[in-house]
Amino acid sequence: MKEAEEGKISNPVLMSGTDSKEGFIHRIGKGPALAGAAVLVVAVVIVVLAVVCYQEKKKIDALEAEVESQKEEIEKLTEENLDLVSLREELTDKVMILSDTINQKVEEEEAEEQERAQAHMPVGFPMSSSASLEEAGGETPMVKLIGAAGNSIIASADGTVVSITTDSTYIHCIKIDHGNGYYSVYRNDGDAMVKEGDAVVRGAILYVIGEENTELGYQITYNEKYIDPMELINVDG
Repeated sequence: MKEAEEGKISNPVLMSGTDSKEGFIHRIGKGPALAGAAVLVVAVVIVVLAVVCYQEKKKIDALEAEVESQKEEIEKLTEENLDLVSLREELTDKVMILSDTINQKVEEEEAEEQERAQAHMPVGFPMSSSASLEEAGGETPMVKLIGAAGNSIIASADGTVVSITTDSTYIHCIKIDHGNGYYSVYRNDGDAMVKEGDAVVRGAILYVIGEENTELGYQITYNEKYIDPMELINVDG
């Protein structure tokens, strides 16, 4: 029994003979366990650090990828902005050209309108050549012009012949509507060269002057009232 019990001793104790006074007992059997625990702790720390480093690496990679994506987006937006700037400059040039064209067109239309309005103003001289002027009596303003045979009595502005009548003094009386409130009246003994409804332009022949119809009674009305023809007539024309 004693030998068996002695055989069960698993942790022998080594007494140090060099320092018997201190009485330190070193348990040689506990050394490997402590070393194993230390190794395990170190291993755990390494694993934790590896996991942390891996996670941080993933974060860094994600941030770098996001930065790269943002750089690409910025480059794309920069290119689009340059394209927009170029397009804006092109459109600005087109707008300026269109504006100049419109302004020029408006000016041309205004000039044409002024020309049309001027063409419908009875300011022209109603004879194709020079003529003498005489005073004309009567209740309404009138000028009496004496022309030479072979010349013509002409329309003083563009308009439409609205009537050809007779009166007690002259055989024919041609009345032209100029469309702007003005009417011109031509009284002469010659044959009318136009008919009612005809559109005439300034200078259109209304009568041919012969030996028997050298005199013209010329009148102008504005808004249905007779005015002095000399206020409008161009004696140089």
